[in-house]
Amino acid sequence: MRTFVSAVAVLLALVLTAIAVPAAWVDRNVVDENGFARISGELGTEPGFQERLAGAVAGSFQASVDLPEPIKSLAGDALEEAAAGMQSWPDYPAAWEETARNSHRLNFGTAGQSEEAATATALQLDIAPLVRLIRDHLASGTGIRIDVPDHNVVTLGEASHRELVERAAAFAPLWWMAALGAAVAVLLALAAARRRSIVMVFLGIGGLGLALLWTSTADLAGSMLGTVASANSVAELFKQEFFNAARADFGQWIMAAAWVSAAVLAVGLVLLLLSGRRRSPFAPGQRTAR
Repeated sequence: MRTFVSAVAVLLALVLTAIAVPAAWVDRNVVDENGFARISGELGTEPGFQERLAGAVAGSFQASVDLPEPIKSLAGDALEEAAAGMQSWPDYPAAWEETARNSHRLNFGTAGQSEEAATATALQLDIAPLVRLIRDHLASGTGIRIDVPDHNVVTLGEASHRELVERAAAFAPLWWMAALGAAVAVLLALAAARRRSIVMVFLGIGGLGLALLWTSTADLAGSMLGTVASANSVAELFKQEFFNAARADFGQWIMAAAWVSAAVLAVGLVLLLLSGRRRSPFAPGQRTAR
């Protein structure tokens, strides 16, 4: 009976851990505004992303603003300059961070918006700070100031994808309950086990299996992300690059979990070998019973 209870507790601990770790990462790096801004901010300092983003935002600016004919040629030169070097402007980092934070508030319900807009898409990217940045530099170069919308929202995905975002916002903060349950299950498994070393071995193997599972799931999510429609090039660029950055960040959590699992497995094997030697009738110093 004790062996059965211990085995069930090990399985329960692994199942709860499989839920707790990804949920904790989502809560701290996606649902939390500061975490979202941190990952997005890393994109803002990546040269390749900056260059492509600048070109995409400049094109979006030109498409969304009705420029008078007399200044179109002047504006064209300024937009070419923006596409080539917007990332080098001193006020670009602040505009990018504002873009990330505004977008997070739109997606996770902390910004004022209509109910229809709140349920329209899975991801809304407000690039208004970047558009205003181009507007200001255009004004400084030409002396002409153009009115731009307060919000310039590009959309990504469908209404069904929005439901996933809402569920993440609702359930990810509860990760600590699954983590607490997993910890209790581990303690129960160790308390009920006849040989605790075997419990540690299975926990270590199970943890390594979870690391492989999380890696495969992240790769599958990346392939599925490619099928999500984007409204324009800016949304498509942000979607791909944000997922790549998030995948790399979660990969660090997976690596940490794998190292911990490997350590637990190693300790369990050592204890199992030492226990086996103590139990062996042929261990040095022992006589065979007659």
